[in-house]
Amino acid sequence: MLASSSTPVRCRSNALQLSSVPEEAGQQSPAKKNQENIMEIASLKGAEEIAKLDIQERTKRAMLAESVEDRIFELVDELEQIVEKNNGVLEGDAREEAVELAKQTKALQIQYDDLVNGRPSSLLELGKK
Repeated sequence: MLASSSTPVRCRSNALQLSSVPEEAGQQSPAKKNQENIMEIASLKGAEEIAKLDIQERTKRAMLAESVEDRIFELVDELEQIVEKNNGVLEGDAREEAVELAKQTKALQIQYDDLVNGRPSSLLELGKK
């Protein structure tokens, strides 16, 4: 449950898997590792369904999923920066921004899951007339 907008929220690295420690060269933050695991599991679960699709459909889904994945990682970076900038205490505008980023991330995770599991996705309809 989310705290009210006037209540400061203390982010704990283990709870959100966010890290205030800068990434070392070649090392991912816990939040990025978590996102990568979520996406890898989704891809593995959908492999059988995706294999049934024709090559054009698979290619389109792969390209869209890659774009969604990139955006998810961008949002995770932004969220980590907000947490770090505010020393893990989110209140006021910082809290609102963090909540919005979390909502966007969740929506993209759903789109990604649909794409890699062969389910209908509104992203597949973009550009069609």
